[in-house]
Amino acid sequence: MALEIEGSNPFAHPTASITINPQPGEHPSGESYHMTTNFEERLRACLPKEIGHLHLAKDGFPFAAAELEDGGLFGLLGGKKAFSADGGRTWGDPTPIRDADERELGGNLRHVVRLKSGALGAFWSPPRTQVEGREQYGYDVAFAKSTDEGQTWSNPVQVSEPFNNAVLFGATVTDTGRVVGAAYALVGKTVREKGRALYGDGTALIGHHGYEHFFTYCWAYYSDDEGETWHTNEGKGKWGGGGELFVTLDFSAGGHWRCNEPVVAEVSPGRLLMLMRTPLGRFFQSWSADNGATWSHPEPSTLATALAPAALRRVPDTGDLLVIWNQSSPDEIERGLQRHRLSTAISKDGGTTWLRGRNIFSIYGEDDRVYVEPPPIGNYRAMELAPKLPPCEMEGTYPYLTFWKDTALIHFHTAERSYYYVDDEGVTGYDLPPEQQRGVSTNAEISLPISWFYEGLRHFD
Repeated sequence: MALEIEGSNPFAHPTASITINPQPGEHPSGESYHMTTNFEERLRACLPKEIGHLHLAKDGFPFAAAELEDGGLFGLLGGKKAFSADGGRTWGDPTPIRDADERELGGNLRHVVRLKSGALGAFWSPPRTQVEGREQYGYDVAFAKSTDEGQTWSNPVQVSEPFNNAVLFGATVTDTGRVVGAAYALVGKTVREKGRALYGDGTALIGHHGYEHFFTYCWAYYSDDEGETWHTNEGKGKWGGGGELFVTLDFSAGGHWRCNEPVVAEVSPGRLLMLMRTPLGRFFQSWSADNGATWSHPEPSTLATALAPAALRRVPDTGDLLVIWNQSSPDEIERGLQRHRLSTAISKDGGTTWLRGRNIFSIYGEDDRVYVEPPPIGNYRAMELAPKLPPCEMEGTYPYLTFWKDTALIHFHTAERSYYYVDDEGVTGYDLPPEQQRGVSTNAEISLPISWFYEGLRHFD
């Protein structure tokens, strides 16, 4: 996942099989490994009972990326495409994605959108080795189109500027047909997380990027000709232009703070909302009143959050906003439980206020709270040594949302804490090949009726 480990590809869709230490009783905590071998059962206990299906990456299932005109689904599995006729319950065989010149598109197509013409568009991250001269810089953004419902794709068009190290994270198509992609860049160096919690007879990693040597900022790309040409929002890259979005508190007296992994949605004709991940206990938000050309200075939202991204989409038919995110309190963040809950909320006024709904994932089950009071703005991160974690603790994060008919399909990453166990040599699941990993780290997809998100809505703001 993006920014989760130095050198990782933020566009990669992990598809490796779930691997489990084969010998029972060898859990680092000394407890039986039945918890891991029953991973799916334990995951289901964290999910709503109303889910229609649950797929794990070990099963080789693509994640649903777009609804098709014939009522099917277009799905992505790494650098391959697949199709489903039953809402993602089953999929055809994945096949390579090729451009108009029959070249396989290395990297991954992500953020598939329906263009105003009816074609599909997708932002694409090519491997750095495929872009001449880019190897030493970082990530690149391109855009490809399909006019036959995902069967074939055009040659990619460059979106990001040369040597800009851009990561495209969220995208939308506005009522005018403008394609808007929300991007961010990283300046500095990522390091291994310092946060630890007592776990079993040792410690496990907690926190994600709470102790870092980098800075991030956001901006937007937009196209008015369905991806043939691209522009950055006004002021981007200009001296004093103000086109880069990050947090500045009290006119710099409170410091400058990073924003990254932005998601974007149109809330009314020409008016857009961008939510950005920050370490300050809340999402910060920016608004555009001119279809994505300019953006307001980021300000705090009322959504309490861990340092993790959201999924943000307009609900078909109603036009309401639906957000899915890791709602967490400062105390939970400090104890390393910042990704143990995925909450949902609905806004009927374009993101000004939020009706709190239900949790789609929680280690506390369906009795978990649905509202966390937004804390004062401050830097919240995991302790360097936190109290002992429960042996079955796991996390769900990085939601991706697709609508199909009257159903929401939610793809997210999930892992059990034993994957992050730190051995005597400082090695964790990040460092081990799949066959040696101690715990499960994989992707999941669930389906829920759209009506489910509207049940029991309450105002807390």
